[in-house]
Amino acid sequence: MIVAKKRSLDAQLFGRLFGAFPVALAVIDRDLLIQYSNETFSKVFGLKGAALSLAVTKFLPFGEVENLVGCAMSERKSKEAELQLGSPPGGSAFFRTTVIPFALKGDLGSLFLVTLEDVSERVRLEEQLLQAEKLSAMGQMAASIAHELGNPLSVMITSLEYLRHAIPRSTRGLQEQIEIMEENAKRMHELLTSLADMSGLRRFQPEKEDIRKAVIPVLFFVGRMAEKSKVTVKSDLSSELPPCRIDLRQLKQVFLNLLKNAIESMPKGGTITVRTRCRCNLLLRADMQTGSFSEGSGFVIVEIEDTGKGIPPSDLETIFRPFHSTKKRGMGLGLSLCRGIIENHGGKIWAASQKGKGSCFIVEIPADCGL
Repeated sequence: MIVAKKRSLDAQLFGRLFGAFPVALAVIDRDLLIQYSNETFSKVFGLKGAALSLAVTKFLPFGEVENLVGCAMSERKSKEAELQLGSPPGGSAFFRTTVIPFALKGDLGSLFLVTLEDVSERVRLEEQLLQAEKLSAMGQMAASIAHELGNPLSVMITSLEYLRHAIPRSTRGLQEQIEIMEENAKRMHELLTSLADMSGLRRFQPEKEDIRKAVIPVLFFVGRMAEKSKVTVKSDLSSELPPCRIDLRQLKQVFLNLLKNAIESMPKGGTITVRTRCRCNLLLRADMQTGSFSEGSGFVIVEIEDTGKGIPPSDLETIFRPFHSTKKRGMGLGLSLCRGIIENHGGKIWAASQKGKGSCFIVEIPADCGL
């Protein structure tokens, strides 16, 4: 009697905890039939009641679920994947799906706990960042083309103006040809100027900010990418930093690019350490001890260090040039774009590396210590 009552209480407690859990949960058997599901599961898929005895493949892609369950059963450990589902109310959504085998009467793998965590917002943010990165790279390429072609065109226009005034007016036919050349050269120059404007590199909008506002959000966004690549990201962000005049949007792009490069340099996993510190003059250091800042010179430094394969010494001087890439499929615009943005802030960016021991990219931005 007492044992039966205890089992009843345990079942009630389990049901309440399981039902109130904010993540969608379902228990399935080897035939992929749902034996239990919580309220969140029903809400996610727009069900009026529990999904008992329904095939889980009614809600999740058959092949991917079957593969997750098969791997969880054979390896006797939890398996997870990110699945795009089209059936939830409101359209397509992304869920981190985890399948966990557990024992029933000693038979591990007779039942599986399936958890569904909605990561749609994070996926959308990652896609937006990726799109922004592509647009920034295209903008850098457009600006580079405009710059490289704009200078020779300016020389041509000046030379044509000189020729037009130097040649006697009696040679009317030649004058007309020079005027046509000059007109078309000016049209090309206007087109290139518009191209440079569209690149966005001229729309520099700095504000007085704590540089950590550009670092912390990017650390959050690359967290999942690092986890998938078995990369540990550590941060040592000093709270005693003077403000800088920075364009947050542009600096986020720089740190995103550097962190992605660091992750990609460690295909077998590793560690990334992100540090912030201040290199200031004596006056500014004294002020920092009192918790305030006065006018003076100084720099805020951000270091991104990895334990990857390193960069050959011959490449250290060229990696920031446009169209230079150490990747097989790279366009060589990322680091060039980073350098352009940092120099636009009045700062510097450089790399230190040892082959086989990793790399460290250092960004230095002038501090704005004025009131």
